[in-house]
Amino acid sequence: MELWLIDKEWSYINRGLSLTVLIALSATITVSCGKNSNVLITEIGVNPLRRPSSQPLEASDFHIQGQYKHLRGDAQGAVADYTRAIRLNPKFGAAYNSRGLVHFDTGNREAAVSDYNQAIIINPNDAEAYNNRGNARAAGGDQSGAIKDYNQAIKIRPRYARAYNNRGNALSAKGDLKGSILDFNQAIAINPRYAVAYSNRGNAYYGERNYQSAIADYNQAILINPKFAAAYNNRGNARAAQSDKQGAIADLKMAANFFKQQNNQPLYQKVMDNIRELR
Repeated sequence: MELWLIDKEWSYINRGLSLTVLIALSATITVSCGKNSNVLITEIGVNPLRRPSSQPLEASDFHIQGQYKHLRGDAQGAVADYTRAIRLNPKFGAAYNSRGLVHFDTGNREAAVSDYNQAIIINPNDAEAYNNRGNARAAGGDQSGAIKDYNQAIKIRPRYARAYNNRGNALSAKGDLKGSILDFNQAIAINPRYAVAYSNRGNAYYGERNYQSAIADYNQAILINPKFAAAYNNRGNARAAQSDKQGAIADLKMAANFFKQQNNQPLYQKVMDNIRELR
């Protein structure tokens, strides 16, 4: 059976517990990807400041056009536009950061880190670049390096809920569940409707075998986002741990239905495997 600690945002599988765990991180753009054996998922919206220009001329025009292409799944086109923006303005830190997100989404972590590095050189106070570089490092297994980046992001922006959430996941991956819960608490205090943080805190409680608290957090995540497929999956696994087979299967079916609606075949199939294992 597989437990998924997954986020509505960016996620990766961690096999540190007895069941498979999907741990989520926060990026800044909406695109799904599966280039990595760890099953990466990106589900965060980004709103360009304005619509793309029909005749892009300036660096900002190409940057916005790149965002729209990335949102529509045209990674190659997005990289080309961000590169044009950088050529026109070599000090355009946001374009480096955005190009890093595309590289990260397509599984090229080294190129992503290189772009985030450049964004940070241009603007040492770019909290998002630190957060995003932390995500790339975490995805590569460098939790300690990731935590250093999240620390810096939080130092620059003390109310950066996503960075607290991501640091919480990195701490969980290192086995510091109590520390991770403190970070998820902080993310929720900053944003009480942060469904992702509730789900991740539920994951930490699950790791402590505190299934009642885990289920309470999954309930809250689902209340905030009724189509949060992973939260249903996680709650189903927590119910299974409490020998509530009927409740577990009902939750896993909900998760499977939502993943199917999202055309996420890999995760849909994993949920179906969980259901078969329970039966």
